[in-house]
Amino acid sequence: MLESFLEKYTGEIKELVLGSEGKKSVAGGQNTLPFHSFEGKTGQLKFALEVSDSEPTDWTPWLQEFYADVKSSPEAWAKKSAEVFGADLIFLTLNSMEKDVPAAEIAAGVKRVAEAVNVPVVVFGLGEKEKDAAVLPVVAEVCSGLNLLIGPVLKENHQEIASAALEHGHAIIAQIPMDINLAKDLNIRLGKYFPLDRVVIDPLTCAAGYGLEYAYSTMERIRLSAVVHDDKTLQSPLIARVGKEAWKTKEAIQDAGKGIVWEAATAFSLLLAGADIVTLRHPESLQRVKAMMS
Repeated sequence: MLESFLEKYTGEIKELVLGSEGKKSVAGGQNTLPFHSFEGKTGQLKFALEVSDSEPTDWTPWLQEFYADVKSSPEAWAKKSAEVFGADLIFLTLNSMEKDVPAAEIAAGVKRVAEAVNVPVVVFGLGEKEKDAAVLPVVAEVCSGLNLLIGPVLKENHQEIASAALEHGHAIIAQIPMDINLAKDLNIRLGKYFPLDRVVIDPLTCAAGYGLEYAYSTMERIRLSAVVHDDKTLQSPLIARVGKEAWKTKEAIQDAGKGIVWEAATAFSLLLAGADIVTLRHPESLQRVKAMMS
């Protein structure tokens, strides 16, 4: 009797395998809506803790203090995030690009981090088309075979970055500004030469109270189109970069406890919208989100 009330969908999110031998991890793979385990396969969610490749200057004092013992060493910071705090992935932001550090030096640092940890690494540039196009292909080459997730890839620089990622065995993050049609357009462009099962969609996000509803709606529409309507151009995992947005709110700046709650609430909301990979800055937020899910 219950079966007659259940929805079965034709679409399925691609499974994405990240990491080299011995440290592989899978995200995505669902054929139903978020947390609808009674209707189908819900796929695998992954949680990343953010690490900066140079001492962060724009992080709140609370976070600066929390990571004081490791923030000068990206390798130590990444190892602690994975081994002590339980991150599934390391989300390595290339803040050193703001200081015009040579691309080869940045890439060498990424490789050291990727080889130091026992989990896959996500590498994220500045979101500036020229700088990212100059640095990220070098990162892809120097880290050849490590199966990183590299981004952001924009409409304006996708050929330079995605081609290098393809040649050297990496996956990519396709970033668009909160628009399902732009997500489709970029994936169609990428699909002409890059396998879409190696693409993660970043539709951008906002923190709770700061535009979250629009980010939620965009992510939800992408997931509905992919699973319910079997739109093959959108059947890529989704990433929600929560940490940066949550910790720049006035509430998080004023109080560490509020920041943790703000980050966890934003993350859980976007998981309900369909996120497969969530990036956070505070390990307590990570633990709270995992507890809410269980």
